[in-house]
Amino acid sequence: MTCQIVNLPVTATIPINCDFWPEDDGWKGLCKSPPVTVRGSSFEDAKKNMAAELQAQIESILGGQNRRSARRIA
Repeated sequence: MTCQIVNLPVTATIPINCDFWPEDDGWKGLCKSPPVTVRGSSFEDAKKNMAAELQAQIESILGGQNRRSARRIA
């Protein structure tokens, strides 16, 4: 039996506590670590924006670690 390697992205979610509160023009969200602040026209919009910003932050952090690891190997 031959073995085949399958390479595909896997998204792993991790819970991160964030605070949300209403403002005159919508909702605001704050995460302390990593530091992220977002706005949204509704609670759902602010939560969606927070998830997108946190995902971008995590990808940026992991991307930087991958580049540093590659430099050490080279």
